[in-house]
Amino acid sequence: MEQERPRVVRRGPDDGDLLVLEMGPHRAHITRKAARTETDGHWALGEAWQEPGFDNPPHTHDEAEAFYVLEGSYTFYTDADPVEEVGPGTFVFIPPGAVHGFRTGPQGGKLICLWPSTVEAAFFNDRTGGGSR
Repeated sequence: MEQERPRVVRRGPDDGDLLVLEMGPHRAHITRKAARTETDGHWALGEAWQEPGFDNPPHTHDEAEAFYVLEGSYTFYTDADPVEEVGPGTFVFIPPGAVHGFRTGPQGGKLICLWPSTVEAAFFNDRTGGGSR
């Protein structure tokens, strides 16, 4: 029996599954570029733009999560002291069980997000295949 070959996934700048997440009066616009079903359940990757003042309150996950700041500024909450004015080019790794969250600065911000499969499942619970906008 022939083994199935791994599938390469490529998405352009305007491709992916779009989700708008509301937190109070502010929104995050999230585009998933790779679904957990495409990475054998390991993780998912997306790009997110948050409006100025967007607040993702402190919370925890059982799996690691990571962020890479592309634009704007953020304050990341952690189980230690908050990190003020994190800007473009900053990488933030959140280990499993660590308290974390973030708030955007006055211009908002844009991130690349690497989600564990359980977080991605919670956001995109009805669309697990990835692919189109």
